[in-house]
Amino acid sequence: MINSLIFDIGGVLAYDVWEHLLLDKGEGIVSIYKLDRQRVINAGDLLWKKFAHISSSDWKQLEIEYWTEFNNLLGIEIPIDEITQITDKFIKPMSGMTKLLELLVAQNINLAICSNNTEFWFARQSQKLGLEKFVPPERIILSCRIGVSKSSSRFEMFDKAVHSLGVDKSECVFIDDRNESISYSVKYGLASILFPSNKNGYEYLRLLLSSMKIANI
Repeated sequence: MINSLIFDIGGVLAYDVWEHLLLDKGEGIVSIYKLDRQRVINAGDLLWKKFAHISSSDWKQLEIEYWTEFNNLLGIEIPIDEITQITDKFIKPMSGMTKLLELLVAQNINLAICSNNTEFWFARQSQKLGLEKFVPPERIILSCRIGVSKSSSRFEMFDKAVHSLGVDKSECVFIDDRNESISYSVKYGLASILFPSNKNGYEYLRLLLSSMKIANI
């Protein structure tokens, strides 16, 4: 019987920051500073490889280092406080997902987090979501703290997420918005849901969990 849900964060519980920063029109960093989109993507990829597996108790300093390197990679000088203000517009809960977490907790569904994430993105996302109300710290599994990502062939992140819940993986469902992560979770043996990162995501997931009789929501 399914009694536990393991959530990704970016693109599921909260907006994916980088996808919005890359927008050519609107309030994304590419549009505002008229940057070359592919160069920004390349810089983001390099930064991810460096910061995805670094843990730090001083996440604010880590974010300063991140954006300083971003500027250096692109040969630009955007003030760090300007960048953080821009990103803050996109660090917010996905529509309806805070409500969903409240409903799940009220029905005693065990929740855990399994997220490829940096310490600073997580800290800011967690604050906006009020995540501490729904998920105990020991059930928050992040790539920056484990030292590997969800794409590891040894499945360390999934294993730790299941172990944190104190249940068998047959009792869990993993929810993520990326095909690659779902592929690895299925290989590990987790029932998995590919989440649609759009305004209908909450309703889709609510109906699916209800039809699967995981929760009466």
